[in-house]
Amino acid sequence: MKFVCSLLIITVLTSAYLPLLSPGSFWISGFAALAFPVIFLVCLFTWPCWWLWRRDKKYFIYIGIAMLLCIRPALRTWALHFSPKENLTKEAGSKDFTLMTYNSSSMGLQAYKVNQELRSAIFQQVAAASPDILCLQEFYTNDKPEMSHNIDTLKLIGQYPYHYFTHDQLLWNTWHFGIALFSRYPVAAAMTIPCDSLAQGSGRSFLQADVVIHQDTVRIFSVQFTSYMLSREELQGRQFFSMGGKMKATFRRRASQVKQLASLVAASPYPVIVAGDFNDTPASYSYRHAAAGLQDAFLATGFGWGRTLSYLSPTLRIDYILPDGHFSIKGCQVLKMPQSEHFPVISRLSLKKH
Repeated sequence: MKFVCSLLIITVLTSAYLPLLSPGSFWISGFAALAFPVIFLVCLFTWPCWWLWRRDKKYFIYIGIAMLLCIRPALRTWALHFSPKENLTKEAGSKDFTLMTYNSSSMGLQAYKVNQELRSAIFQQVAAASPDILCLQEFYTNDKPEMSHNIDTLKLIGQYPYHYFTHDQLLWNTWHFGIALFSRYPVAAAMTIPCDSLAQGSGRSFLQADVVIHQDTVRIFSVQFTSYMLSREELQGRQFFSMGGKMKATFRRRASQVKQLASLVAASPYPVIVAGDFNDTPASYSYRHAAAGLQDAFLATGFGWGRTLSYLSPTLRIDYILPDGHFSIKGCQVLKMPQSEHFPVISRLSLKKH
């Protein structure tokens, strides 16, 4: 029992504190962050058993102390509002606005053929949620009329007079991929900021947009940190070493992106909202540095995991809305879309009075 107790304590502390180190120089910290939620729960649910089975306070106390030392990453992983604030309705005359972030998985494009059911579901969700500002990662549109001109369709469905698209990748002259922002508020300025020339699709750049909301300018970053780009065989564990190699390389590239984003946020002359797909969990180095000094809309209002990836594991909250301290967070929801790989996250926000 001493060995098992020691193993639990070492494992949970390692998974909590190793992500303090940058995966850019110490890649194993990236794997530790992925393991933290599971290991912490194992400790939590077996903790009373050390008292019941052994009648020995010593092991019970040791594991309890270890969990207390892991409380900070645990509180970033789980939201604990037993009465979640999910009301997204804007009161008449208020200056509230809603923002939604969603990795659209190329708007239903699969193997260069459009899954019309998924594409229609995305449009229906946008129409139902009706966010004032819509941030889409892994966005796809096609200039050919007979194909999927998703920019025009979304502008019509969401009544968005303003938009910006990063155009990260172009195929066959008419197939466009990247990050898109749609807004009912004026976009005063917007730009594409390169962040990873090796990435595919919308992992290549950050979208920066200055949006004028009720006479105040807000800087929005819509981002997607580099994805692992794992094959089906790797996800099924049939190519373990290949998968590990890809993940190690991605951890390092993502660490560089995080530093770049943090410097952009720090340099902003306006209140900031970071929204997007980090491809990493709240216990990770990526999240801790990207969210430094920012609020987490889900943690501020929600309850539980807040899972945003529909497969692999219920522990994967990897899509975030992170406003800085200039904003009040009135509500947040993760919108479940069974057809989709990612779930949209939407929040009702307002700028605090000056």
